Amino acid sequence: MKLIDKVKLIFGFSFFTIIYIFCIYLGFKKQNIDLSETKKIISIVENRGIDIRYGSKGKKDEVFYVKLKDLTKKLGVYRMSKNYDDLIKKINIGDQLTIFYYGNSNQTENVNIDLIQVERDNLILVDKSEFENKECFLIYVGIAGIIVNILILNYNRKKYFKSKKSVS
Repeated sequence: MKLIDKVKLIFGFSFFTIIYIFCIYLGFKKQNIDLSETKKIISIVENRGIDIRYGSKGKKDEVFYVKLKDLTKKLGVYRMSKNYDDLIKKINIGDQLTIFYYGNSNQTENVNIDLIQVERDNLILVDKSEFENKECFLIYVGIAGIIVNILILNYNRKKYFKSKKSVS
């Protein structure tokens, strides 16, 4: 293997390892959320239901949304199962809700799905653990990526970086 190919292999390994470590970092950062460090709004529900969320990269997802009187952007919950029946039953138009969320300045997204917790009369309707568990996926992706990266490096090390045995 040429030196340039070895440099490319090591650079690729390093680059992807950094990306996977960053995924793990983001996943851990979004665990054990302190609600006092998030945005909080107390407002009346103008509308709620199922809507299509248009993501920043053109991706479309079906989400449950809440449109509040005092907020221009819809807040939403994304579930891979697409099962929002419990939320439709719990949250009604005219309810006064306390919602904790992360702000999102991305104007191309019509629904901010960084909704962390929803409360009505001190009763938790959407618990922050649902958001934390969803973000836990990044940790798994990062760990799996690092393992695959190490396996690929080990395979290439054995194949291309043969140790030179010294002759005595």
